[in-house]
Parts: sequence; C-alpha cells; structure tokens
Amino acid sequence: MKLDPAELRRQYESLSDDALLAMNRADLVDLARQVYDEEVESRGLGSPVAATAEPGKVPQNESREEMVEAAVFESRSEARLAKSFLLSAEIPCQLENELSLDDVALRLLVPASLLDQALDVLSAEISEEELAAQAEAAGELNEKD
Repeated sequence: MKLDPAELRRQYESLSDDALLAMNRADLVDLARQVYDEEVESRGLGSPVAATAEPGKVPQNESREEMVEAAVFESRSEARLAKSFLLSAEIPCQLENELSLDDVALRLLVPASLLDQALDVLSAEISEEELAAQAEAAGELNEKD
C-alpha cells in the first residue's frame, strides 16, 4: 500500500494538539514521520522529537506492558474522540490502524492493567440534560465574544 502525503496531512490536521503529540513518532514510517514533523512545527508545538517526550504528556505505554483491546470503532471521528477521552483521563492508549488509508476497523488499545479504568471512562454516559447545559453554556460564551 502506498501512502499519500496529502491524506496524511489531512489526517494529522484533523487531530487536536494533544492527540497529535500523543502519537508515538518512533512508530511512524519515514514519510508519515516527515508529515508529522511538519504538522507539529506548523502548529508551533516545538521540536517534533521533543514534543513526543514532553513532560506532562501521557506516555505511550513506556512500561512495554501488554496492550489489550478496549474498544473497536468503524468511524475515525468516534475512535479519535474515545482516544481523547482516555488521554484526558491520563490513560495511555493507541489506535491500531490509525494511519491506514483503508476503511478498516480501528482498535483502541490500552495497557492491560488499565483496561477496567479505560472501560469505565468509555462507558460513562453524559445525560441529555448535561449535553443541553454544555451546549447552552457554549452558546452563551459565543454570544459574549
């Protein structure tokens, strides 16, 4: 399979700063690493190599503990959202096949010792009232701008 730099750029551009920095740069092939470095630099997030080791960022399973499946997603946006929930809960995780250009299921992997905690985060439901309150609050903030 041939990688398309334009598709990689679009994919990296769609990630939040935290999600971009949470990627393990060392796991990328040369072309993907080059596009990743360009995206990190264009956002002013510092040196791409330093960005992946920045203090305070969630490590990508530095203990080399076995990674297990926490969830499977057909939608890239849902997978990225779930990954961002776990990262915000300081749970190291990675999306298998995240850089694939094919329409494949994306497995969200976490360290085995954190599986229960990850499942709790992923299964936490926000009530419709809470969603409405958040939407209303966001609307009020936009009106003040």
